Amino acid sequence: MNTTSREYDPVLVEAVERALAPYRGKLSPELIEHMREEALVLMSAHPYPVALLQTLQQRPPPDESHELARGGAPAAPEAAKGGEPRGLGRRRAARKR
Repeated sequence: MNTTSREYDPVLVEAVERALAPYRGKLSPELIEHMREEALVLMSAHPYPVALLQTLQQRPPPDESHELARGGAPAAPEAAKGGEPRGLGRRRAARKR
């Protein structure tokens, strides 16, 4: 891996290197380096890959042990009542013919 004048996020560099790995030995080193630089520049500047990169980055470990809130859909009102309305979400026994 060649060093460049610009420093990139190590997670991004690792992802690009993994993506280029199948092409090493099949394409010229100059072409691989060009593809690597293009990918690093584009993926560090475009908003969508930057957002994906943020999800790949590791979070620091918590200072203490406790429950963390998770994102997602809010709980359904039926779940708060302690069950589902009668007849919803349950299988009925197979009928005999």
